[in-house]
Amino acid sequence: MAAQDKRARVQDKAAKRATGSRLFEPYRALGYITNGIAHSVQQRGQTAYVTTGIGRTYHVYDAEKIRLLFVGPRFEADVVSVLSIGDSTLVSSGGVVTVCRRGKRTRDLDRVDRGEITGLTQFGDHVLAISEDNAVVVWDWKTGEVFTEIEFASEAFQVTCLVHPSTYVNKIVVGSAQGTMQVWNIQTRRCLYEFKTAGAGIAALVQTPVIDVLALGLLDGRVVLHNVKMDRRVLEVAQEGRVTGIAFRTDQAAMMASANAEGDVALWDLDGRRLMHVMQGAHDGRIAAADFLAGQPVLLTSGADNAVREWIFDGHDGVPRLLRQRSGHSAAPHTIRYHDAEGRFVLSAGRDRQLRLFSLFRDEQSAEMSQGSLQREARTKRMRVDDLRLPQITQLASNPAMAKSWDDVVTCHQGRGPAHTWSAERRALGKFALQAPDDSGVRAVALSSCGNYALLGLGSGGIELVNMQSGLTRRSFSGHKKAVTGIQTDDCNRRVYSASLDGTVRVWDFATGAELTCVEMKSAPSHMAGFSAGGLVACACDDACVRVVDADAGRVVRTFSGHRNRITDLAFSNDGRWIVSASLDCTIRTWDLPTGHMVDWFRVESVPVSLAFSPAGDFLASAHMDSVGVFLWANRSQFVDVALRQITPAAADAEDDAAAVLLAMPTSAGLGADSDDEDNEDERNEKEEDDDGEKKDGADVYMSAERLTDNMVTLSSLPRSKWQTLLNLAVIKKRNAPQKPAQAPEQAPFFLPTAEGVEHRFDFGVSAATESPQQQGEGENGTEQSKIISTASAQSGLARALYRAEETTTASTAVFDYLKALNPSAIDVEIRTLPLDDGLSALKAFIRAATAQLQSKRDFELVQAYIQVFLNVFADVIKANVDELEPLLVALRCESRAQWATIDGLVRYSACMVDYMRSSK
Repeated sequence: MAAQDKRARVQDKAAKRATGSRLFEPYRALGYITNGIAHSVQQRGQTAYVTTGIGRTYHVYDAEKIRLLFVGPRFEADVVSVLSIGDSTLVSSGGVVTVCRRGKRTRDLDRVDRGEITGLTQFGDHVLAISEDNAVVVWDWKTGEVFTEIEFASEAFQVTCLVHPSTYVNKIVVGSAQGTMQVWNIQTRRCLYEFKTAGAGIAALVQTPVIDVLALGLLDGRVVLHNVKMDRRVLEVAQEGRVTGIAFRTDQAAMMASANAEGDVALWDLDGRRLMHVMQGAHDGRIAAADFLAGQPVLLTSGADNAVREWIFDGHDGVPRLLRQRSGHSAAPHTIRYHDAEGRFVLSAGRDRQLRLFSLFRDEQSAEMSQGSLQREARTKRMRVDDLRLPQITQLASNPAMAKSWDDVVTCHQGRGPAHTWSAERRALGKFALQAPDDSGVRAVALSSCGNYALLGLGSGGIELVNMQSGLTRRSFSGHKKAVTGIQTDDCNRRVYSASLDGTVRVWDFATGAELTCVEMKSAPSHMAGFSAGGLVACACDDACVRVVDADAGRVVRTFSGHRNRITDLAFSNDGRWIVSASLDCTIRTWDLPTGHMVDWFRVESVPVSLAFSPAGDFLASAHMDSVGVFLWANRSQFVDVALRQITPAAADAEDDAAAVLLAMPTSAGLGADSDDEDNEDERNEKEEDDDGEKKDGADVYMSAERLTDNMVTLSSLPRSKWQTLLNLAVIKKRNAPQKPAQAPEQAPFFLPTAEGVEHRFDFGVSAATESPQQQGEGENGTEQSKIISTASAQSGLARALYRAEETTTASTAVFDYLKALNPSAIDVEIRTLPLDDGLSALKAFIRAATAQLQSKRDFELVQAYIQVFLNVFADVIKANVDELEPLLVALRCESRAQWATIDGLVRYSACMVDYMRSSK
C-alpha cells in the first residue's frame, strides 16, 4: 500500500510537470533584499543576524558582511512581520504565525481568527503581537498555545505598537493611534494605568538604555522620552516627517537615531539635548526600522527601497559614513541584458533611474552603477538624490571585450538627452555623454563585437558610429525616415542591422556606411533582437507578430503570430534555434526557428517587460512590471531530454488564458526550495526503484521512438571510441607495452597451497604432503578428478550467446547487446576465443547474426567493426573452409553493400548541400 501511495504521488508530480512549461522551470530570483516591514536583529555571541521580509518569504543575513545565510520557505500570503528568537524565526503571514529554523518550517503557533498578525515582540517566555481586529495576542513560546488575548475598542484606543518595559514583571505598554498609552498586566488581563495623550498618534515604542524610560515616536515627527514610573516627560525633540524607527547607541555614547517616512535619519545628542546631524536621503523612501548593533558604533537601517545599509560612526564630528550595504531596485526594472559571454552577470535598468549589475552566483558582487557623488551634491544643492539621477534608461548595450581599456556599456534615456557610457569594471558612469547631432535624441544603442564602437539610433532616423575610446563620431548611416527602434551588428563587424518606425529593416555595410538591403515590414517594428553568428534579425512588430529577417536573402523568412497583446521584448537563444518573446498578455512563448512552430509557452502572474537569454544557454532572465527582482528560469533542455512538439494553433489561439499553464515565479530560495520535506524526499526518490523492483512510470511523458521509419539505417548510441579502439587495439597494445618485460615477483614453492579469499595467504591446515596418493587423485565422491579442463566450461560468453540464438532461432539483438556491454579488449578476446572444434558452428552463427543485424538496420558502425575484427582473426580458417562458409559470406557482403549504399548516398547529398550553401551569395 505504501508503494502504491508513493507511486501515485510521483505520478501526480510528473503530470504537473508535463502540463507545465517543457523548456523552462523557475530557478531563482535576484535583487530581493527587503520590503517595507521592520527587520529583526538577533545577537548570537559576537555576531549579529538580521532577518528581513521579502514578499512571501524572508532572508537571514550576517550583519558583519550583510551576507545572505538563509532563505525561508514560501508562504501562502505576504510576510507582514518577523521576529528572531535564538535559532528560530517567527513569521507572520496570512494570519498565521509560523516558527522556522534555518530556513525550514518547524511548527505553527495556535491560530487565532483575528486577521493579520503584526508587531511580533518577545516578552520572556511569551510572544506578543497585534491583530487586525485591534487586540493584543499573547502566546506561550515553548508550547505555542495562546496564553491570553486582550481586546480594545477601536473608537477609543486603536493599538499601533507595544513594548515590554525592562524589569517590569508581566507588564506591557501599549500605544495607540489616539496618542494615549496603557500599562497592562498580561497575567491578570487588567489595565493598570493609562497615560495622558501625547498630542499625536504613537507610531513607535522603544525601550531606552535607561530603566523606566521609553521612547515614543509620534506621527507629527516628535520623539518623546517618557518616564513611565513617574509619568513624566524627560525629553522632547522634533524632526521632519512621521517617525518610523528609534534606536539608541549602547557603546557609552549618548546618541539617539530617529528615522522618518521620507528616508532621512536624525541623530540626537542626548547629553547636549540637541540635533547633531541629519542623514538626508539615507534611503530612497520610507525607513522601516533602525537599530544600533550591540556595543558597536554601527547603525543598521532597512527601508522600503529594497536596501539594508550599515553606517559607522568613526569620525570626531559624529557624522556617520556608509560602511556597507546590500540593495536592489527600489522600482521595477524594465530592461535587462546579459553582460559577459559566460552569463555570470546581468545588467538591469529600472524605473528608479538606476543601472545595476547583478551576479548570478555571488550576491556580494551585485552593485549599483555609480552616477557620481550624488549624496554630496544633494546636500550642497539641497535637493533629493532622486532628482539628480540620470533620466530613466530605455535601452542598453554592453560588450566587455575592451573593458580593461575603456567603457564597455552604453545607454540611452528618456527624452532628448544624450547617450551615456559606463564602465562595468569600475561600476561607475563613464567619460562620455554622446549627444545626437540633430538634437533629436538617442532612441537605440548597440556596441560592436570588438567593443571599439557604439552605434546610436536617432529619433530622426539616422545612425551614428562613435568611437568608444575618444567619443568622436566616425561614420553616419542615413536612410530611415522615422525614429530607429533597434540596432544590431554581426560578429565580424561587416554589417549593421537597424529597425525603424518607418516599417523597414535595413542592412548596412559597417566599413562604408552604404545601405545593402531594405526589407519592408507589414507593421512597424518596436523591438529588435539579432543572432549575430547567423545573419538573422527578429523584430517584434506592432501587430503582435514576430518576424524574422534573413540578411543574406534580404526577406522575411519566418512570421510567428499568437500573442494577444503588444510584444514587450524578445531574445534569441544562444544557438539561434529558438526565439523567446514576452507580451502584455502575461505569456512567454518559445518559437522554433527551423520548424516555424511554437514549441513552448506559459503564463506568469505579472506582465513580463524584458527578456535575456544566457550566452551559455542555461538560463532565461526576465523582468516584470510590478516586481523589483530579476527572475531566472532554468533551461530544462540542458539537463533532460525535451520533446519539442508543435503546440497546435487551436490551443495557442484559445480565447481563455487557461490554455497556457500559470507558472509560479522563482523565489530567492532557488529551485525546488519551496516544497515541503515530504515532497523533497519524493523528489529525491523519483529515480529510485519501488519496493517491488519496478521503475516508476512518469505520467504523460513523451518517449521518442527508436527509429522514425523502418527504412532508416541507424547508428549505435555508444561513444565513437568504443569501435575505433577495437579496430586499433593491436597498435594501442604495442604502443603501451612496457620498455622492460615485467618480472614475476618471488613466490613460495608451488606445492604450498593458498587459502581462498582476497588476501594472499598460505593454507597450513591441510598440506598436500599429508594427503595420500589416493586422496590427491579422487574427488569428493571418490571419483577420479581429471587434470584437463573441460571444453564446455571454457566456452566464452559470446559463444554461448551464439548457440542460444541458433537454438531458439531468435534475432541477433541479444548477441550484439552482449557485445555492446563489453569494453574493446573484452570484445577482442571474446571474438578470438570462439571455438573451432564444433564443426565451425560458432563461426557460422556469428556470420548469420551479423547479417541479421544489418538487415535490421541497427548499429551499423558497430557491426562493421565487429566484422572486420572477425575477418582478421579467422582469415586462414575461412580460406581453408571456403566451400562451407561461402554462401553465408556472400549474403553478408550483399547486405553490407546495400546498407552502405544508403548511408553513402545520404552523406554525399548532405556534403553537396553544405558546399552549395557555402558558395551561394
